[in-house]
Amino acid sequence: MKRLLLLFIALATTIIAVAQSAAEIKAMDADYSYELYRPYPVERVADAPRTKAPKGFEPFYISTLARHGSRHHSSAKTYTRISKVFEQAHDNGELTPLGERFRTDWLTLAYAAENRAGELTQLGQEQHRGIMRRIYNSYPEIFSTKGGRRCFVDCRSTIVPRCILSMASAVAELKRLNPKVEVRMESSEANTYLKAYEGLNSIAKHSVPLSDSLRRAYMPDASAFIARLFKPGSRCVAEMKSQQDFMYNMFLGVGILGSTPHPQVKEFSYVFTEEEQAAVWRASNIRRYALTGPSKSYAHHILGGIKPFVRNVISTADRAIAEGDEQATLRFAHDVTVIPFAAFVGIPSCNVITDDFDNVSYKWQINRVTPMAANIQLVFYRNKAGEVLVKVLHNEYEQQLDKAVGEAVNGVYYRWSDLRRYLMDKLEQ
Repeated sequence: MKRLLLLFIALATTIIAVAQSAAEIKAMDADYSYELYRPYPVERVADAPRTKAPKGFEPFYISTLARHGSRHHSSAKTYTRISKVFEQAHDNGELTPLGERFRTDWLTLAYAAENRAGELTQLGQEQHRGIMRRIYNSYPEIFSTKGGRRCFVDCRSTIVPRCILSMASAVAELKRLNPKVEVRMESSEANTYLKAYEGLNSIAKHSVPLSDSLRRAYMPDASAFIARLFKPGSRCVAEMKSQQDFMYNMFLGVGILGSTPHPQVKEFSYVFTEEEQAAVWRASNIRRYALTGPSKSYAHHILGGIKPFVRNVISTADRAIAEGDEQATLRFAHDVTVIPFAAFVGIPSCNVITDDFDNVSYKWQINRVTPMAANIQLVFYRNKAGEVLVKVLHNEYEQQLDKAVGEAVNGVYYRWSDLRRYLMDKLEQ
């Protein structure tokens, strides 16, 4: 493993392919620059196609996983490490007019986030209310209580407040739509399967230095960026350990604006040129993939960490099919749970296993895999003969799964027996 790490670092620092252009990246996602903090792409959901279920099949159960909604930065340091530099440069008279403009906007945003590190925003709550509303309207048969029918929904979240509030937001909307639905909510350390940290932790001593070295290798030159914000001879710039690291920290910092909208801060697009923004995004995306994605080197560990969660999905589905006492299982967790499960279940844009870091960003983008409130839905259908089909949606888009799952019916409906076998086989690997 150590030799492999050293090889990757050597390659990353010597061989850099022609980068994707800003136009290419923007064509994939116009809001790509928000990166891991991209607000839920609700603007695209209205255009999501819906494939009619095969004749005779009706939905009867749904099993979901969702990332918490939009939040403030999880650490106050993300704000303060930028604020301190611009405050000092301002006091020293070292900022350009553009630098002064940024300082004012940034401090406004940072002040609004004071003592709110990691907290769910109002936008984050609305994202989950909206997702729940669309689920309810898409599958009324599942949530029906007509004629005295019982509808029971089990909800679980990690103990992190933003996940708990995401769950509460979804439940509040569901109860508004149908007060007769029975809901059980739980947030407990006992639900260890929601964390999926085991795989990440097992490779951290290798993946962290690898991902950081890759990010630095793919970063663009920062001199022009720095020159637009700081005057020549700036002491603050001279004291920076790395201008590229500062540029990267600013990229991550301003990316939170989409999730924490502020009436006085309209944009930060003036800070980076389009090509700088695209280049930094690519470097960051490669880092995210190497750290948390299913890279060829670490896929076994990353996917291994999600196995307890997959077992929970299978067992709850089997019980719902056999006993019919649970109509929905809703789970609320984090990006590190969504990323490996999306790959494990065979979603093509998420199940990208490679060590070709030069080209991985064409196929795997963190902002599309797990934006804020990212969700994976498994919707189960049954006919009178008892046959069970399942449809998988990623961020409310129907998915054609890995060919190894088996042949789909009507394009996106799979036999539960086939998908279950596929998942069970991977659990044994």
